[in-house]
Amino acid sequence: MNLPPYEIGNYADYEHCDYLISLGSNVTQADYPMQLRARYLQKYGKRVGPYAKSFKHVVVDPRFTNAAAKAVHGNIGEWVPLKPATDAYFLLGMIRWIIDNDRYKKEYLSIPSEQVAKNKGYRTWTDMTYLVGTKAPKKYLTGKDAGLGQSDFVVLVGGKPKMFQEAEGLADLDASATINGVEYKTVFRMLKERSQEKSLADCDAVCDIPAGSIAHIADEFTSAKHPVIEMFRGPVQQTNGWYNGQALCILNILVDNIDRKGGYISGHSAYKGDVTVKGRKPAGIRVDCKAPYQGKKQTSTRPWYLPAAAFRGVTSAFFANVRKSYPYKTKAYLNYYNDPAYTMPHNQNVIEALMDLNAMPLTFSIDAYMGETSALCDYVLPDTEYLERLGGFKTYPPIKTQVWGLRQPVVGSFDPVTHEYKPIRPDTKMGDDILITLAKECGLPGFGKNATAEGLEINNSWDYWNEYYKHKDFTEGLDPNGSLARLGGKFQNPGPKYQYTDKYSSGDYTSFPGGRQTRVLFTYQEKIAAGKNSMTGTFFDGLPMYRTIVDCKEQPLDPGLLMEYPFQLHTYKDTFHTQSRTMNNLWLASIKPQNYAEINPADAEKLGVNSGDWVKVKSPSSHQIDTDYPNFAKISKDCYPNYIGEGWFKFQIKVTSRIRPGLFSVCNSYGRFGAGARKWYMNGKQQGHDERVGAGFHLNVLYMADPVLKDIVLIDPVGGGTQSYGSPLRVERI
Repeated sequence: MNLPPYEIGNYADYEHCDYLISLGSNVTQADYPMQLRARYLQKYGKRVGPYAKSFKHVVVDPRFTNAAAKAVHGNIGEWVPLKPATDAYFLLGMIRWIIDNDRYKKEYLSIPSEQVAKNKGYRTWTDMTYLVGTKAPKKYLTGKDAGLGQSDFVVLVGGKPKMFQEAEGLADLDASATINGVEYKTVFRMLKERSQEKSLADCDAVCDIPAGSIAHIADEFTSAKHPVIEMFRGPVQQTNGWYNGQALCILNILVDNIDRKGGYISGHSAYKGDVTVKGRKPAGIRVDCKAPYQGKKQTSTRPWYLPAAAFRGVTSAFFANVRKSYPYKTKAYLNYYNDPAYTMPHNQNVIEALMDLNAMPLTFSIDAYMGETSALCDYVLPDTEYLERLGGFKTYPPIKTQVWGLRQPVVGSFDPVTHEYKPIRPDTKMGDDILITLAKECGLPGFGKNATAEGLEINNSWDYWNEYYKHKDFTEGLDPNGSLARLGGKFQNPGPKYQYTDKYSSGDYTSFPGGRQTRVLFTYQEKIAAGKNSMTGTFFDGLPMYRTIVDCKEQPLDPGLLMEYPFQLHTYKDTFHTQSRTMNNLWLASIKPQNYAEINPADAEKLGVNSGDWVKVKSPSSHQIDTDYPNFAKISKDCYPNYIGEGWFKFQIKVTSRIRPGLFSVCNSYGRFGAGARKWYMNGKQQGHDERVGAGFHLNVLYMADPVLKDIVLIDPVGGGTQSYGSPLRVERI
């Protein structure tokens, strides 16, 4: 949506919206910041706040989450038990209903430029009137190509082409034209045609929800004064994830709620510091293939991902590529603040790579615990605990003012002269200190003597952060008597007048502190449409698509396979755990000592099982463990005591109506085989362990591998996200 890179996505303005759709966002149990969002929703539940009486919360999720339970309590909300991986049909179905019934903001969508937006009292405008070619690669028509002069975009006004900035009023919205023998359509016309590729009946059926569900939700959504639909990982951690996220953003654009009070508000630019360094810039080709494919052959042997979509890289691709020495051989691997041997979907490939000396000759891990990944590395460099770190962090869009938190150690001490940190445990160091020491040993620029342009020394974490907090929005460094250290950060006044601006429409927009106040919102994604799928050589689409699960060549899964494996894998996270970092806290572990595989009562009846019984489960690719992953097979008894061979894993079940039929749902964070869950030794001496840490079950080995590549989890060909929900499974009673 044309967000600057420093802003953290979009969320609902919970305080002032009156109709909220949460799609795949476990809003009161996970996500960021969970506590604040839960407080806002709790207020609505207690009938306080400006829109308490009219507020409705629709939770779209395969699981009856705590948020869904809160929403339906007293008939003030609704739970839509969407079938996993069908999000595109739900979202595009809503778009179709809104367009078919003229429930979009026509004037807003017809604005072609910033000047027209300002004249009409809007802070943003969209690309809905911009013309796009109908032949691949489908790009925006420019003024130069249309013979009109230098311009990025061309619109139609009364059917005649004009450069977008020369249109004095509204442009044609639902239109097309032939220019120089080539047909062009407005983005709106293309979106309309895309949405009409499936009927609403088809969409309800694919989503496996009651007929008419999408229509009535779209009707209520567009009837509300302040509607908003939000997401987190649910819709985007899928092979159609990029397009699902795009479709959700488009829904908010259609009702003109972006950056508006009670709408879909962007993350702000946090307060900034700086450490100025010359010569520190990475170079080369990333091993996870986050780059346009530039090989000599027409298509690649393994996928490459568009930098415009895969913002943070494609970690799943990294480990699979390493085993193939693709695109080059890896000599060493340094792991920090990550536990892929436990957390990665299809993690057998990660474990195999870490144990393969040819694939990874040298491995290091910086870790506060002997985690699953660290236990498989050659060297482990002991990190400090979370209470022993320096740093800082920003927060997320529900906080509508500018914020920066300062992280300071609450235990240990700093040497008053060298500022070296003295931890409370022997032979440990802050992760920053370890990385800086390694950088100095390697002779990397920006560390040690004359580290910065000013000639300052950076020898440890304190040196770095003290310098950071002396620049830009900060001035006093880590002075213990300064306001930054005493307040624990820097915080803008959170009062209402600082949250909303009255420059446009009497304070109807969020203040967007430190960010871009005025911007065009892009419905169409030209950078994606100009990129190719490296495995097929075909251009990607610039608009959302009706799809469920696809492989790396964008082919749907074989329907026969889905008949043979009729269950779908599903996972979620409890409020009191955070991925792989908390089960070894025995106080937290005591809240729920183990997890179970959860199935719906209808499925339990078909299988002839009850809560406490055992079932065996396999995916279409889990049988490869015994043939393609010999190192994993060797340690599977220690890592996965529930593995019973030939791809089958046994699970103890819990029967619950909290999940929709057809799911095999396993809560994350359990089934640990590191972090003290098993016996382990250092220098021949047994270290402390507790079997309670390893209680329950882990599900990552059940993720289906891509049927084309066969050695990597299914990944979004555009954005690089993993197919975290919906892997087909076969479940049988033991």
